[in-house]
Amino acid sequence: MKILLQISFLFILTLLGEVISEMLPFAFPGTLIGMFLLLLLFMTGAVKEEQLAESAGFFQSYMAMFFVPAGVELVENLELLKSSWLPLLIITIASLFTTFLAAAKTVEITEWLLEKRRKE
Repeated sequence: MKILLQISFLFILTLLGEVISEMLPFAFPGTLIGMFLLLLLFMTGAVKEEQLAESAGFFQSYMAMFFVPAGVELVENLELLKSSWLPLLIITIASLFTTFLAAAKTVEITEWLLEKRRKE
């Protein structure tokens, strides 16, 4: 029952993010807004990591299953991909490094904010 409440909380945050996204005058992913809301809750201390640990473990253990449909779709459309493999490779490598850089900077900023908060 506990894990169901945790997952429900995460889905409510995602739904709230989607609602906020629809109200914005520009396009912005609602799921990303939901993650920002969760981050704000973590940073303010309104939600503790332990309160969502079980549901996070659940999602992590089944994460590979979510990539199966995308993999099947790639295999089904292999002929389309063969004709434009070089641009796709370049975009994939550029995206990979951009994602690594963004993740590293996010961790640095988060650590800096947490350290600043601890000193206060």
